[in-house]
Amino acid sequence: MQFVPMCSSRESLWGLGIAAPHTLNSIIKERKRMKILSVYAAAIIAAAIATPASAQEIGTYTGTSADGQGLTFEVGTDPNNGDPQLINATIFFSAPCKNNSYVLDTGWGFGLSNDIVKRKVKFVTSDNYFTFTVDLTFATDGQTATGTIESVAPTLYKVGAHPKEALICTSPSQALSLTLQPAGSVTSKPNQQSVRPNVKTQDASADEVND
Repeated sequence: MQFVPMCSSRESLWGLGIAAPHTLNSIIKERKRMKILSVYAAAIIAAAIATPASAQEIGTYTGTSADGQGLTFEVGTDPNNGDPQLINATIFFSAPCKNNSYVLDTGWGFGLSNDIVKRKVKFVTSDNYFTFTVDLTFATDGQTATGTIESVAPTLYKVGAHPKEALICTSPSQALSLTLQPAGSVTSKPNQQSVRPNVKTQDASADEVND
């Protein structure tokens, strides 16, 4: 009697659905690789979820407007809600006067209480001596800020004992850039005569800032 082996070759093993040894090894290696990739992916997702958004830095930001005039904004904390807010500003500007060749070069310091929301703040500050329209956006790391500023101010002309007229002078809306300064590094203060203790400040919508 002749017996025919059920599995006489590697091909017959494959025909029964049994993987060859080298194929089994490949499957095992691929499963290990996928498991490792899954662990890495889970770690990356967990880190992204656990990392909080960068907080707004508290401190003094200095910089210039596009025409090179000095700017300083101080960021503190709103005592009512704990949000970051602008608490002081010093703005220098150069403003050509309407219907005259005179250019007003001056600067003012004043207090503020405008909250920074989602790294942005827009406001209009005014009194009898100036109107500033400012739009600021702080970087996600809190180290810098960019935006725009427009400055309007009156002046007597010609300056002297008996000026003949008053002029309206405007520094048109232009870009600005600011950088956070190391704590304690900003020591210069505006002349106290240029500090306005009572100014009107209001948050401005995007339309009001851009008008």
